[in-house]
Amino acid sequence: MLVNLKGLLAAAFLFSCLWFGAFLTFIHDVNMPDPTSEHMAGGIVILTGTPARLDAGFRLLKDGAGERLLISGVNSKVTRETLRQAMGQSTELMDCCVDLGRLARNTEGNAFETSLWARSHNFQSLLIVTSAYHMPRSLVELKRHMPDVKLIAYPVVSDTLDIQEWWKSPHTLVVVAGEFSKYIFSLIRARLE
Repeated sequence: MLVNLKGLLAAAFLFSCLWFGAFLTFIHDVNMPDPTSEHMAGGIVILTGTPARLDAGFRLLKDGAGERLLISGVNSKVTRETLRQAMGQSTELMDCCVDLGRLARNTEGNAFETSLWARSHNFQSLLIVTSAYHMPRSLVELKRHMPDVKLIAYPVVSDTLDIQEWWKSPHTLVVVAGEFSKYIFSLIRARLE
């Protein structure tokens, strides 16, 4: 009985060390968002969340980085006009080039919604705009639904979480550790499929 307990504790300790080491690597990578120098794609997709994501996506659209913009996971209570005014965008831009996706409730839903949109517009490449800490899992989920579409990451520094000093804020630690754990789960699920 004592031997089994020691083995179980050793396994738990080893797992904790591996998880924490991988977590520190994850934190380092998402702390240094490095948008690719390639900023041209068929379409641009913003995974809803913070205003920084929306600002970056609209800026890319205005700069001609993509033909159309999808904002995935928009709350059903948010109207096009409310969003237009909140983001300070023109009616012409919203009418010609912006689609609001209302199906998604989570990252996997974002991936499904994005795949439908990309297929309907025949896009072979997409610029993905989301927070840097959310990008790794987003790319895994998106690739599961669109293995043949080129995904170009455009990570945005979070305007709501201070990732650089994650250990000082319990809220930030919980959010980022949770995101890392979901990322690991997504990787495992993608490999099993």
